[in-house]
Amino acid sequence: MSVEPMEPFFKEIKEPTELIMTGNYAVAGAVTQTDPDIICAFPITPQTQSVEGLADVVNQGRLKASFVNVESELAAMAYSTGAALTGARVFTATASQGYLLMCEALPMAVGWRLPLTMMISARSFNSPNLNIWNGWEFSLFDHGWNQIMSENVQETYDAAIIAVMISNKCMFPTAFIHDGFITSHSMQKFFPVPDEAVRKMTPNLQKHKVDVNNPGVWGGLASPEYFMEERFAIDKAKKDVPAKIDEAFVEFAKVTGRKYDQIETFNLAGKKQAIITMGSMCGTMLGWMLKNPDVGLIKLRTYRPFPTERLRKILADNKIERVAVMEKIDAVGSPLPPVGASVMPSTYSLGIPMRSFIVAQGGRDVTYDEFDQVKKKLLKLTKIEPPFYDWIGLREKADKLYEGL
Repeated sequence: MSVEPMEPFFKEIKEPTELIMTGNYAVAGAVTQTDPDIICAFPITPQTQSVEGLADVVNQGRLKASFVNVESELAAMAYSTGAALTGARVFTATASQGYLLMCEALPMAVGWRLPLTMMISARSFNSPNLNIWNGWEFSLFDHGWNQIMSENVQETYDAAIIAVMISNKCMFPTAFIHDGFITSHSMQKFFPVPDEAVRKMTPNLQKHKVDVNNPGVWGGLASPEYFMEERFAIDKAKKDVPAKIDEAFVEFAKVTGRKYDQIETFNLAGKKQAIITMGSMCGTMLGWMLKNPDVGLIKLRTYRPFPTERLRKILADNKIERVAVMEKIDAVGSPLPPVGASVMPSTYSLGIPMRSFIVAQGGRDVTYDEFDQVKKKLLKLTKIEPPFYDWIGLREKADKLYEGL
């Protein structure tokens, strides 16, 4: 890698080109092209490269933005929220424990309807011990933020632009997520969009901001007499977001030729069983499917708002009879891990047997053997009943894997 990995973005990209960069640096390039006013940075593995890359383009004079170092992730989100309230375009990034520390400030960006964007390099929690590798901790909390998931470097580069488009349209903050190390640090080929095209797709349309000529109140006390109505207003407004996401995907496809959807399916027609997952695991599964053509893939591109109606329609229209959810997170004490907990109520009325499978936590690779094991268990499903989840790929003994249910 070059000693200046952001060098391709030190100057304006005027025509389509091909680059090879890590996911984090590709995101930094895309964020540069969206022309943020403020980058609020607190580094945490594995997202650090993204803000390092942005610091580099600011230092080179390529990006006329304020690069603000703060003392914690909570401070990063609090600062970002306040800055966005002035009408500034703001970007930040985090992972794992940093995301946890941000949680106090995350809901305010939703309540104030601020078009923040944030990259999350998905990493496991430090429990019971430190782990810096991939896990889906982001799926436990959303606080009303939009969340879109990327499989590879091209998708995460595109997501950095699309997230701004989505937030512009709906005035809700948007997080775009890729798998830590698997995508964040993977060197892959991608095709950036010319700067002028990005600028046209991402004008600053901030609506909810401090304006001395139009006074308003932010951060005031909400008494019991009004708080529920305020929360209801947010919930009602959120119902319009899926259509805005579709608009952003369509507009992006017109400019780039790269078509995205909230749910993408592969090899589903005529199949009786399907696996639902998201992120980099989808790429692994596509390779596995070459020798397992009897299983279809349902790829969740949008995680929040969860595409409930679309998922149910896809399953019903394709007459899917059994569903497995593969996810990189558990939820100790809960009936289901987070992704399964969204899928099951979305599909429950169809009566399709379903089980969630916890795989590849803490950066462990998901293997074809583990897909084989999920398929074996999937074919045995006959009804919806507890236990609703199982673990795949655990070592029970040195020479034996845990068989589970």
